[in-house]
Formats: sequence, C-alpha cells, structure tokens
Amino acid sequence: MKNILLSTFFAVLITQFAYAQKQDIKDLYFDYLQVRMDADEKPEAKTKAIALLQRSSELTKTQLGNVNYHLGRLYEEDGEIEKAVPYYEESIKITPGYYVPYRALGFMYYKKCAELGKKLIEIDKSVNGNSYKKAFDELKALSLKTAKYLEKSQACDPDDETLDMIKVLYKNLKDDKALTTIKDRLKALSADCVTLLED
Repeated sequence: MKNILLSTFFAVLITQFAYAQKQDIKDLYFDYLQVRMDADEKPEAKTKAIALLQRSSELTKTQLGNVNYHLGRLYEEDGEIEKAVPYYEESIKITPGYYVPYRALGFMYYKKCAELGKKLIEIDKSVNGNSYKKAFDELKALSLKTAKYLEKSQACDPDDETLDMIKVLYKNLKDDKALTTIKDRLKALSADCVTLLED
C-alpha cells in the first residue's frame, strides 16, 4: 500500500512537471502567482517556482528575482534554511535593490552570529589561543557579512530592531569606525531601494 501511494505521488509530480514544461510561460507564471503566498499550497508553489527557474530564459529580470525570493522564503518557512540561502542570494544578484532578501539573510545569519558568539565565550583564550583566534575570525567574517545584509534592509525599511542588531554586531567586533559611520552608509544604500518586485 505504501509503495502504491508513493508511486502515485511521484507519477502526479512527474505529470505536473511535464505539464509545466509544456505550459505557456505566462500561464505558468500566473499559476505560480496564485499559489506562492498560500500556506496550504506550499508544495505546489515550490514545484511551480522550480519549473519557472528551469525556464529562466523566458522570464524577465523582475520575474526571476521574484521567483528566487519566494522559493527561498518557502524553504525558510519550512525550516530548510540551507536550501533557502542560495535562492535569496540569487534574488539579490538579479534584483540588487530589492531589500527583502537582504533582511531574510541578515536575520538568519544574525542567529548564527549569536551561536558563534556563545561558542567563543566558552573558549579559554589563555589555554586555547589558536582555537579562540579561529573562532573569532569566523565570527568576524560572518558578522561583517550579516551587517552588510542588515544595513541594506535598514536603509530601505528602517526599524529599531534591525538598527540595534547592526550596532550589536559592530560593538562585538569593537569596530568603532563602523559604528560612527552607520548613518552615512545607510544614506548611500537608501538610494537604490525596491519595495516590491512587480510582475
């Protein structure tokens, strides 16, 4: 019985995929738009997004950025963080002014920074100097990457929580110069902000 259900599931999935390959790109994109935000339709939204990405040459730059962002979001919502990251990064590469994936990556990496910070505190610097340096270098690299994402988000959609996170990252690194120049960087980054990827 289990094998029959599994076989049926894969047959339906393959049929849907084959149909998506034959379907007009405008119709496929429209169908994707109808399900991408529906929590009950996540599996279908993922399937349609993947089918669209396989036909990426037929999409506009904005559509491609939209599909990558939402596929990343769908994976993140399902707890598949590692699968989400490349789609968020691709969305940023395609549509660099769209700040929402910057925020998503910034918040995800901020959690990792907090975890690395806890590990760093547990290392006795006087006993394990090399381990401490390695852990600190890893934390510094991730903190700078995280701050970059959060700063773009903050520049386009300011809020106190994000600003506080940015400040904590630089304070933990004892980077006073970065702290004092936040406003200048945010002003420069705010020049290219896209709120919605309209289709």
